[in-house]
Amino acid sequence: MTAATAEKGLDAAAHAAVTIGRPAEALRTLWLDPETQAQIWTHFATVVPLDGRTADWRTHGPAGGDYRWRTEIADSGPDTIRWSSLDGADVPNTGDLSFRPAPGDRGTELHLNVRFDPPGGLLGDAVSKLFHIVPTEIVAHALYKFRALALTGEIPTTEPQPAARKGGADR
Repeated sequence: MTAATAEKGLDAAAHAAVTIGRPAEALRTLWLDPETQAQIWTHFATVVPLDGRTADWRTHGPAGGDYRWRTEIADSGPDTIRWSSLDGADVPNTGDLSFRPAPGDRGTELHLNVRFDPPGGLLGDAVSKLFHIVPTEIVAHALYKFRALALTGEIPTTEPQPAARKGGADR
């Protein structure tokens, strides 16, 4: 990290896209369901919905760091959902999800953009190590989980299941 980056903070942006064979309105409704966010971001953060517009986020970073922020849906229309972190966030961030008709009448294209802006100094250095490595993977994995939820009603997991043989709770 250069001195200029440490003073300004790191700006880490990520983009991912996916096509889902469902109408945009159904996908928009599912994304705005507060419980959906808690499910699709589990690989990255614990998300606790407060209401239909705000949620508390918590993630663990390098050297045992614990980072928290609150997001609020800032602008929501039929084709785009936008959100941003509120003042006082350990990791200021913004995001938007846009819905476009997929070619060949194959459903809806979703384009997810997230921008993290960790602060400078020692905190910023630790946070930038967390986000600089994998921001695109974080966003792509969230869309993968969302797609699975939209198409099947559940998110696949490799966690042992209570009724599973050889690896489940029935050993």
